Amino acid sequence: MTASYESFGRTNQKTRTRAAIKAAAVELMKNGETPSMTQIAEAAIVSKSTAYRYFPSQEVLIAEIMLDAALGEDLEAVYTAAKTQGTPAARLAAVIQTDHTIVIKHENAFRKLLRVVLTSYADDIFEIPRRPGNRLRYLAEALAPLKGQFDGEQFERLVMALSLCVGVESIVVMKDVCGLKPEEAERTKLWAANALLQAMLQESGFAKHDG
Repeated sequence: MTASYESFGRTNQKTRTRAAIKAAAVELMKNGETPSMTQIAEAAIVSKSTAYRYFPSQEVLIAEIMLDAALGEDLEAVYTAAKTQGTPAARLAAVIQTDHTIVIKHENAFRKLLRVVLTSYADDIFEIPRRPGNRLRYLAEALAPLKGQFDGEQFERLVMALSLCVGVESIVVMKDVCGLKPEEAERTKLWAANALLQAMLQESGFAKHDG
């Protein structure tokens, strides 16, 4: 696996740097102006190149800030769902359902951020940076009771596979490609997530977890 376990941590240096850049931009925007990346970097006390490493353009940064504002406390609801009482399957289902509800609620904001990120790298898609790994963290939290049953690589592989079942990208596939209605998309993602979980449990030699 190419990703490290720090991807699943709630905080790390990269997370803090990203948050500092966004916070600096928010403070500057309170004056009713749209600050340049140079101004934002100076306010965040980072180099301009660092700011651009996290946000390829001013438009991407602002789109992410607007998404954060739209989400409010909704994102924390997914972390709460990940700690649901019950089996790992039940915790996973709670995460899939909560994430689905939030993405549908804020679908326009999520799609706008996805569009501006892809547009910013239209000339070189191989340079698209990794985005915040919120989904990796709350999926890992949901599956935490199983960490002792899988080796590190298996656990990481399962979390990454399950990441296909959440986020705006899952909505793009379910709605745009498959033509499903939101409720149909949710059922399909729940089925897929549980199938992935059961497949890993079988691979590891553990009996089915009912959920």
